[in-house]
Amino acid sequence: MKRKGIIITLGAILVLLIGVFVASLTSSDNDTATYSGSDNGSEQAGIENEEQRTVRIGILQTTSHPSLDEITAGAIEGLAEHGYVEGENAEIDFQNAQGDQNLMNTMAQALVEDGADLLIGIGTPASQAFANATSEIPIIMGAVSDPIGAGLVESEDEPGTNVTGVKDQAPVEAQLELMNAVLPEASTIGLLYSSGEDNSRAEAKRATEVIESMGLEPVTYTVSSTNDIQQMVASMSQEVDVIYLPTDNTIASAFDTVVSEADRYDMPLIPTVDLMIAQGGLVTVGINQKQMGIESGRMAAEVLNGQDPSTFPVFVLSEGDILVNQEKAEHLNVTIPESILEDAVIIETRE
Repeated sequence: MKRKGIIITLGAILVLLIGVFVASLTSSDNDTATYSGSDNGSEQAGIENEEQRTVRIGILQTTSHPSLDEITAGAIEGLAEHGYVEGENAEIDFQNAQGDQNLMNTMAQALVEDGADLLIGIGTPASQAFANATSEIPIIMGAVSDPIGAGLVESEDEPGTNVTGVKDQAPVEAQLELMNAVLPEASTIGLLYSSGEDNSRAEAKRATEVIESMGLEPVTYTVSSTNDIQQMVASMSQEVDVIYLPTDNTIASAFDTVVSEADRYDMPLIPTVDLMIAQGGLVTVGINQKQMGIESGRMAAEVLNGQDPSTFPVFVLSEGDILVNQEKAEHLNVTIPESILEDAVIIETRE
């Protein structure tokens, strides 16, 4: 009887142990399922967060001028048109160095250190400041005349760096042919630009070659800052027949001074930028600055979407409209040929 009791006790213990073991397995399976579900949920949440993540974009403008302002506005518009809207899924930090190179470098470094996902340089100096500050964050050039000469890309077809964007190749030959048609008696052509800007030097070199090929005499004048402009224009006005102005941020920022001084001597001005006609230039074949910015914004959006800037070809914007300031022509007693006026956009002087 005693032996039978021991057997029953052992049997009960065995059943109890089996129950505990089975319960343990069930609990483990539940924990695994719970963990797996949690992991899948976290992964899904991560995807959703990535889709909803706000990108940070730094924009650095070289200086204040209507043409550069238009490019900046166009870049923001281009970003929005391609899915990156400020205040919704894009945070844009805009800085303007007002032509101060040291300040420009400081601003570029700050935007890099603040963790920008992409940088847009408005003008050659701003783009160079970004390139000096980082070789990793993608940089979009918002208007650079000579990206290779400025050391920003290795090739326009395949940049080979973290920089790509829009090249504003002024139609120099068309501009100078227009000048010659409007001012056929002009034989000495003055070129005014800043000695410190790579883009200006490159464009002035192109212009010099075209002027010489036309059988005219180019004379080069350079300034180191806006402080030199008034006196330089006064000197040029006594030595040349017309002043041609390559794309130049320093000249652009003080173009009102250029116009004011040139008007004192009835000196015609042939700028390369469309908005300068409204400020007092005579004629030009001008590239639309707003469109240049929109193209920059488009390229920025494509890079944010995964396009590699090192293999993303530079976009060249080189065609423009004939622009005529008829009021300025009348002031200078210049008769614009009807054949030109038929195809031209007439621009009124901005007050």
